[in-house]
Amino acid sequence: MDLKVILSVVLVATAIASSLDFFVWRKSRVSKLNAAKNKSRNIDFEKAQEFLKKPEWVQTSDTLLVVGLLVALVWYMLPNFELILVVALFISFVITLVEKLYLEKKKKADLDALYQKNANASSAEVEAVKKMPWWIDYGWSFFPLLLLIVGLRSFVYEPFKIPSGSMKPTLWVHDFILVNKFEYGLRLPVTKTKITEGSAPKRGDVIVFRAPHEPDKDYIKRLIGLPGDTVYYTPDHQLKIKPACKTAEQQQSAMDANLKCGVANTIDNTIVEPFGFEGDDILSENLAGVEHQILIDRSKKGQRLHIPQAHRIYEQLSKQRNDISKRIFFSKTEYASYIEDWENGVLVPEGEFFAIGDNRTGSSDSRFWGFIPEERMVGKAEAIWLHLEFGFDQNGFFHWVPTGVNFDRVGSIQ
Repeated sequence: MDLKVILSVVLVATAIASSLDFFVWRKSRVSKLNAAKNKSRNIDFEKAQEFLKKPEWVQTSDTLLVVGLLVALVWYMLPNFELILVVALFISFVITLVEKLYLEKKKKADLDALYQKNANASSAEVEAVKKMPWWIDYGWSFFPLLLLIVGLRSFVYEPFKIPSGSMKPTLWVHDFILVNKFEYGLRLPVTKTKITEGSAPKRGDVIVFRAPHEPDKDYIKRLIGLPGDTVYYTPDHQLKIKPACKTAEQQQSAMDANLKCGVANTIDNTIVEPFGFEGDDILSENLAGVEHQILIDRSKKGQRLHIPQAHRIYEQLSKQRNDISKRIFFSKTEYASYIEDWENGVLVPEGEFFAIGDNRTGSSDSRFWGFIPEERMVGKAEAIWLHLEFGFDQNGFFHWVPTGVNFDRVGSIQ
């Protein structure tokens, strides 16, 4: 049976049971207590509580209803983990306000009323008056922790796990990295509204962003072209950059990156190790003063790479935006996604960026689905803090169980 169907059945069944208890069975228990009091004046607090106590299965139903609602809410918001955290923080905040501004005062008033009625009230009666519902206790208890987590992830550093090999050899699958969230300016969580100005992104930075064709998915690539730059990329994987030099700021940026204005600067790379990484050639590249390594599969040299699905998605996106200029680098043929346009150079639009993976023959990036709008920038990847090894049962049930930690991977990202 589908999990959604099971969850729906659980929610409906528990909601019915809890509603019946609140509107029908609770009144019946109160009536039985009042009848017992009329017969006997010796019913103490403990006996009264026995009359009012919910059956065990109803208590279980109430718990399942709350848990089911939380599961359904989380399920609805997946895979946006940030949204889950923000919603949890909001709910916890509301519960905290209700507890501090209303329930505490009400409990104090109820306790005063109890002592006025019975100066020698038992400890059980006092505890019953003081006791908060379990969801209230958990709600306000988690608020400080959730506030800390959301604050750190949104405005300081956010952890990410590398899911693919598009950034090899710089980043491997199962690397856990830290992304600086304030480097390019602070943004509000979920809405991504920019609230402070930060440093301008630089050529060579390893950036995390939301791709234009998959706005809910985080990508990580190396920033190559700034707004106004002209980027050249040949089928032999030679990268060239003609920097934007219209303003004094752009001219200074080009000078700092050792790029000459007005010409297509060849980005130097030298082979370090033939077939050195999983059969691919390792090359050392100097991009705007940033030394890093790239991978090239020599069997794909001279081939015109093509990712049909990304091609189709971005063409549809461009048509929706009614902006043909942003897809000029796609080939007119069905089998290639860049030919003459890339070799002749493509201008990076204002307010957008061009980024590609260090695994030049194994990365889905700006070469295939276009430029990255500034508002989709998430942050700058700065360090690897953990790398897990998965050495056995890779295709079996326990493929997710780590077998070790590679501490050699820990360090800053170049």
